[in-house]
Amino acid sequence: MTDILPQLNSRSKIVLENRKKVHAILNPVAGGGFASKSWPDILKILSHFELTYSTTSGPGDAEKIAKKAIDDGNEYIACAGGDGTLNEILQAVAGTETILIPFSAGTGSDFIKNFQVEDSGKIREFVENGISSTVDMGKISMEGKEKFFLNIAEVGFGAMVTTRVNAHKKTRGSASFNAAIFRELLKFTPFNANIDSEDFHKEMEVSEIIIANGKYFGGGIKAAPDALLDDGFLTVHIIHGAGRIRLLKKLGKLRDGTYIHDPMVTTIKVKEIKIAGRALLEADGEDLGHAPATFTVVPHSLRVLGPLK
Repeated sequence: MTDILPQLNSRSKIVLENRKKVHAILNPVAGGGFASKSWPDILKILSHFELTYSTTSGPGDAEKIAKKAIDDGNEYIACAGGDGTLNEILQAVAGTETILIPFSAGTGSDFIKNFQVEDSGKIREFVENGISSTVDMGKISMEGKEKFFLNIAEVGFGAMVTTRVNAHKKTRGSASFNAAIFRELLKFTPFNANIDSEDFHKEMEVSEIIIANGKYFGGGIKAAPDALLDDGFLTVHIIHGAGRIRLLKKLGKLRDGTYIHDPMVTTIKVKEIKIAGRALLEADGEDLGHAPATFTVVPHSLRVLGPLK
């Protein structure tokens, strides 16, 4: 890695004709090292602007780097990492005028799939012309703490899968998630949940609760095909309690998003939802412990490069 990225031992700077200030953050281990391989191309794309860049060395670094970059007057923060790295940067840019530039470089990189920036060749054009979208965020409140999320949070089976993926060596794309799904199915049992929102109040046995701002998770699985990043709501899909065999049979429908039409799925749109029950919780691919937790939409609070799809 040091041969590929010798410049990462210190903050570096490239200044060219365009004075828009961009700070790029690399998570060198994201995507099983794919982010590091992509880094020279990312720097080339961004070198047309007043560019500074840094690398992370552990959890929490991306947030700290982003905060300093914002204080230094950067108009854009670029992320060469996965959804977890984006989530760290989000904690710094939330509610500011700073524009987030996501690159597809992580294990899943699902948030970027909501935008027309997957073609990295468009990024220079979008920055030069100031093209961005203002979107919603989610906020999780638990144990007296608050944390923002960009894309999707889960309570239940999906969080178990994420925990397994994070604990093992990852490959880019859906392969890591597929392997984890089948392994977690072997020991999965539904859990009892108390669900409380504006128009939905119920105690029920569930397998999974998806709280979605964006559409995708797990390396391209269409978890919430009806979610919109700018509608001022979170889309919640509640998968009723089901045994292993029944869940296994439904996995194909989960991948293409048609599972939401199944009778075993309840869908609601909320501004806030409280979920209690002894089950794992994750958001943007990061393990957050256990429910109970409250999920709230924060409308039009984040600027992201490029137009929505």
